[in-house]
Amino acid sequence: MTKVISILGSPRKKGTSARIAGAFTDTAQSLGAEVEKFYLNGMTYRGCQACETCHSKTDKCVLNDDVTAVLEAIKEADIAVFSSPVYYGDTSGQFKLFYDRMYSLLDINVTRDPAIISRVPKGKTAIFVVTQGDINEIFRDVPERYKMFLEVYGFDVKVVRRTDLIEGVPDQDVSDSQAEIAALAKELIA
Repeated sequence: MTKVISILGSPRKKGTSARIAGAFTDTAQSLGAEVEKFYLNGMTYRGCQACETCHSKTDKCVLNDDVTAVLEAIKEADIAVFSSPVYYGDTSGQFKLFYDRMYSLLDINVTRDPAIISRVPKGKTAIFVVTQGDINEIFRDVPERYKMFLEVYGFDVKVVRRTDLIEGVPDQDVSDSQAEIAALAKELIA
């Protein structure tokens, strides 16, 4: 059975990025996948403390909070859906705080070749859903940067990007993006 996790970075449970990501998980579940969702805004966690303990003394983040389960779920899932709106030129604060903690999923040793090894098992897919309330060309670097880092973890990355939304309006019609990501779910799960 395919295991799918969804990490929702929007503070709005039914905002545009959450609804697009939901179309993937709903379709995946209808196809028999096991789905687990993590709503970051409802969790208690801190960002990376730059202690480097995950690279010097242990193989995981030493902070023990709600993100601990998310980091473990990433290792176990076949498909991880990451979603966030763009707020002020980057992902939401909730998402960025979580994403910095993913640093612990890398084994970094500058004296070794390769210097960076992913602690995420190979063969996984990441879907990065990003929405923004501005024109297409602005903030193009956001999905490009996150895609690059997800590839460092070894994910095969698919990006679903929605632009030109009306800022501050969470209930806009995104049915075309939902159809796009539902088709992606059918392709990956079937």
